[in-house]
Amino acid sequence: MSKTKKYLDFYIKSSLHVGLAVFSLVQLSFTQLNSYAFLVFFGTIVGYNFLKYSQWFGFKNVFDKKVKAILSVSLVASIVCVFLFYKQEYYIQIHLFIALLLVVLYPSFRKIGWIKPFFVAFVVTFITVYIPLMNHEEVIVIYLQRFLLLSSVMIPFEISDSTTDSVALKTLPHWFGIQRTKQIGYVLVVLFCVVSFHALDCLYPCFIYALSSVVAIYFSTEKRSWYYTSFWVESLPVFWLLIFLFS
Repeated sequence: MSKTKKYLDFYIKSSLHVGLAVFSLVQLSFTQLNSYAFLVFFGTIVGYNFLKYSQWFGFKNVFDKKVKAILSVSLVASIVCVFLFYKQEYYIQIHLFIALLLVVLYPSFRKIGWIKPFFVAFVVTFITVYIPLMNHEEVIVIYLQRFLLLSSVMIPFEISDSTTDSVALKTLPHWFGIQRTKQIGYVLVVLFCVVSFHALDCLYPCFIYALSSVVAIYFSTEKRSWYYTSFWVESLPVFWLLIFLFS
């Protein structure tokens, strides 16, 4: 394994990449850098690593190099999280506890396979839109926009996971097949465009967001490399932020 691939794998598997993606979603809502955005970055790392690797962090595995590295990243992120959490306003802390409860409930919702992509989109939207913009007059519209967009972007993950998810989970690909699942994704993108149409000053970036989501869905297959979803599709929020900043 080349060093570049080794470092890239660690970057993805330690949840640094998904942390950057969720951080970018916060910045799409509130472009000014602040402690909340960094709290979400580190909190995402902790949350994802807990959900993915909690069974690894036992005494027998703690001396494994990969486990030690991911555990170290998680511990550092946890410490930073605690520090940044106490810098937030009280009402934000309350909503963050609600978000934490939703994350803890994720394994239960995951058992209802078809709900999974929408639950993830709902929670991420809650963290990246509702909490930072709860006092904004159009927060509901923005929330709906982001929810629809993120739900569509979850479709490639559903297709990729369809070969490993148990049929008993009844995920969207298991219910409807790959092509119908893609069509559901396209419908979600269309609904995103309809909701976004009122924001005439943001039509160009919204069009790019929609187009990139359609492309990601279109090229999704069960046989795609792990990097397709875990790196490229996960990079879409970073791409969206760059489009927003330079449009």
